Amino acid sequence: MVLFSDSVNKTKMIGKKFASLLNKGDVVLLGGELGVGKTVFIKGILEGFNFPSHEVISPSFTLIREYRIKNFPIYHIDLYRIRVKEELINLGYEDYFYSPQGITLIEWGDRVEDILNIYIKVELSFVNEMKRKISIVTKGYSHEKNLLLDSLRI
Repeated sequence: MVLFSDSVNKTKMIGKKFASLLNKGDVVLLGGELGVGKTVFIKGILEGFNFPSHEVISPSFTLIREYRIKNFPIYHIDLYRIRVKEELINLGYEDYFYSPQGITLIEWGDRVEDILNIYIKVELSFVNEMKRKISIVTKGYSHEKNLLLDSLRI
């Protein structure tokens, strides 16, 4: 599936609508160049769970932030500073990547794509200064989940 956004607000809105398709246990990998809107998309996802987006900060230095949504956590992980997979082992990544209690959102997710068997990948790319292309694909999900994602029309 491919969507387009021509503003920060629209990228957030797409993220908010995308949130309605997520379930506990989902892992979302976000990819794209620096400044393309990965954190903005995540702010939209958290807004979709009624969490104030102004409290969402990219965990570039802390690596992991946990947001409490109702009765479950959303883990926001930023792997920009991770260079080798051994660093992930030291973080105890399995606790986050395979947690059935929460949803995991991973910026720079391409760095762990090869070690995961199931995920939703959201790739953001520049079309021009204001316009973004948002591609969504899955790996390891059922046909039903893919149909739900295909229903995401803005």
